[in-house]
Amino acid sequence: MNLKVDRFYTGHEIFDEIVTINYGSSILVLDESFMEAKNLLNAILKKPIEFVSYDIETSRGQIISVSELSPSDASVTINRLREELKGSVIIHNYLPDFLIKYGSEAILRLIGVWREQTLNNKTVEFYLLPKGTFSDLEKKLISIVNGVIEVNVKRSEKEFDLSFIVKRICKPEWHLREFRYKHDGLKVLIEWEGEFTDKLPRITLDEIKNRVESYKKELPSLRVKVGTGVPVSLSNRDYWLLSQIKGKSLYFLQTLFYDRFDEILESIAKWHIMGNIQVVRCDKNIEQEDKIEKDISWKTKLALKLPLKLALYLLRSPEFRTVPVDVFVADKKAIYEFLKIFFGDRTELNLESLDSLLYMEEKFHEITGRLKAIKDMKYLENENIRLNIKYLPKIIKMVLHVGFKLDCDINKVSATTFQIKVDKCFFCEGIKSVKPICKAIVGGLTGACSLTFKRKINCKEIKCKALGNNCCEFELTVKN
Repeated sequence: MNLKVDRFYTGHEIFDEIVTINYGSSILVLDESFMEAKNLLNAILKKPIEFVSYDIETSRGQIISVSELSPSDASVTINRLREELKGSVIIHNYLPDFLIKYGSEAILRLIGVWREQTLNNKTVEFYLLPKGTFSDLEKKLISIVNGVIEVNVKRSEKEFDLSFIVKRICKPEWHLREFRYKHDGLKVLIEWEGEFTDKLPRITLDEIKNRVESYKKELPSLRVKVGTGVPVSLSNRDYWLLSQIKGKSLYFLQTLFYDRFDEILESIAKWHIMGNIQVVRCDKNIEQEDKIEKDISWKTKLALKLPLKLALYLLRSPEFRTVPVDVFVADKKAIYEFLKIFFGDRTELNLESLDSLLYMEEKFHEITGRLKAIKDMKYLENENIRLNIKYLPKIIKMVLHVGFKLDCDINKVSATTFQIKVDKCFFCEGIKSVKPICKAIVGGLTGACSLTFKRKINCKEIKCKALGNNCCEFELTVKN
């Protein structure tokens, strides 16, 4: 069998959108009931080969018993089939019996050896295990397989509520999200956009492209309004973006997200088609100005030439305000106290909650950085200017000083990459974490610099005092 692509598709549109499986993958499927995992896989997969620990008669030869085989003999049988049927789908539905007979170490070694065989023969293999029954093996298997699907079965008043959670083998936005599903005859229907279905909404690339082009033609006269459809199954990024664009004119959104405005318009087009938003005409057209054509103003020239503190003093707006350090520190500690209520001091026990909170903190500080930059650029009479990238270190220092009263050292790694060292960072003061947590700085720098230079600029924290480092260090990269 000649496989031209590495991606494996089940043919179930919703499942394939959520779960990303490549040929050569080993996947652990955990299920408290054990039976439901098999039902789900058999309904979604096309003619899988199932190895079981019991004898059963079948006319198709798709179910093979290994009940009388030792681990080594089972390995020979399964490897032979892998080589004969490259690219096939295999369900291992015998692990509990083998574990009782031969112990977890023997099974762990077996599966460890099979990983290479699976990869070489480009098979897709699912290992079924009752959740929580063999906890030590479960933890070890999670570390060596490509991903995990956790099937949950909950009894409601009249029926069972079914759902699954995917770990690793998915897009970041679907990692650890719970998806409800139900059986409808031989089909599995997964909840998507508020309905149980096996088909993705028909949003074509051509339709999105046509909508984007129509928006651009009428940019000054359009704004985003709340739609009738309830947005569900969105990523944290999409929920955040959706919250920021509602009620805004497209012209303002172009100013706010100039560095990635085409991406924003594509999201608007998709949500418009889905009914999550409406794109309507403004009460009055906005006077549109040409973009990125003016020379920089005398105020900006002066600010870029003077020493940092003097420039900030001379060019300070009459409305200039700062937020006390204690407010930022209290804000960060409040997040961690919130986590401790649910998870105790070991926040690593629920990293997805920590990731989600830190992500949202970063994105809200990014939008704050963008809005503040718009205000400052207007004050400097330069809202339509794209500054030369040579001024980036000066702007970084301004952002940190104005936004947080922080000083920094900047090292230029390459023409487009800068490392920023902050010795006296107060965001992680008195906090121990398993992840870098100074997301206010990350978001503020990303937002303010992206808007000021009209380019995609990414920032990430690579060292943090909350991790035990002696300083906080950030890497800022200009994408275009």
